[in-house]
Amino acid sequence: MDDVSCKREELERCPTGRDGRDAALFELAKTLYERSVQERKISDLNEAITLFRDALELRPVENEKHDRSTSLHYLALSLSYRYDRLGAVNDLEEAISLRRAALELHPPGHPHRDVSLHNLACSLRRKFVKQARISDFQEAIQLAHAALELRPTGHPKRPVTLRQLAFSLSIGYDKLGVVHRLEEAVLLGREALKLCPPGHPERGVVLYNLACCLRRAFQQQAGIAGLHGTYVCDPTVLAADPTTKVELASSLFELSQHLWDRFQKRAMTTDLDDAISLATYALELRLPLGDVSVAAYLRTRFRTRHDIVDLNEVITLYRHTLRFCPAGHPNRASSLHVLAHCLADRFREQLATADLDEAIAFEQEALQLFVRGAPDYHASR
Repeated sequence: MDDVSCKREELERCPTGRDGRDAALFELAKTLYERSVQERKISDLNEAITLFRDALELRPVENEKHDRSTSLHYLALSLSYRYDRLGAVNDLEEAISLRRAALELHPPGHPHRDVSLHNLACSLRRKFVKQARISDFQEAIQLAHAALELRPTGHPKRPVTLRQLAFSLSIGYDKLGVVHRLEEAVLLGREALKLCPPGHPERGVVLYNLACCLRRAFQQQAGIAGLHGTYVCDPTVLAADPTTKVELASSLFELSQHLWDRFQKRAMTTDLDDAISLATYALELRLPLGDVSVAAYLRTRFRTRHDIVDLNEVITLYRHTLRFCPAGHPNRASSLHVLAHCLADRFREQLATADLDEAIAFEQEALQLFVRGAPDYHASR
């Protein structure tokens, strides 16, 4: 017997008027909702919404188990999901009303207030996307900021609110053109990415949203605004909006190259920092050969600031590149040569003989592969 059938039997044992009927209605509704998400059966979703409403009627006031607020939450969740599926605005409007009712049950100081603020902010953002009413946008941002204040650094749900707030701000920029909202979205997106290290299940979404915000930031004016308030390149670089992750990565990488070119001309370290950020994001979005450019940028920054962290990352990236240049690959010699030089740089900083030994070994291998007359032949000797 499946879970839905079991919950139906439990409901049959709790007829109208018997204690526990509200819980039986709620549990059956929740099971149907979960099945509707897994199997995308709209009939299950419709029945779940009806049962959630019936359970809510039997929970007129909040109790110590938070039954009413839980029912409000799940009914709003189900209506929001149906809105996503069918697009009926009435469902979204009802979900917002339910979210407001849940927030009233969680006044300042309540342990679940942050959840209610976050959920209502998300629902209002959806409404703003649909109807573009500035009052909905303003309220959504206000509520999201309030939720973020209740989720300080170290709170397990802070990354979720950061991501949602950054997304809302970027949408606000798209529809209203408020530049400072986009700048805030970039800052929040960066913080969210730091809180979602490699391997985190949400990192891909956070990185993609941040990359989109960064691209918009450079697209903001005809001169293409840089991350530190300056302008970098020909607007035709960003003329076409990317439609895939690969196209977005390519766009970011091209921007990083323009910043790199400007750094070469003006020697502004902010340009170099921006080039590294964009190339790093492009690399993670799986742009082919992005690791070589990131390493080159980081190596230049190391030479400017002498920060060993940059050099360590350069060596890691060049090691990664070398794995893709096996014996016989035309780029193996140059990869060995550059990696050897980086290891030699680190030896000069830290005097670790292992680095020197490895540098010599790589340079010897590179010398054997270089032909006389190659650009790096004499350097290897």
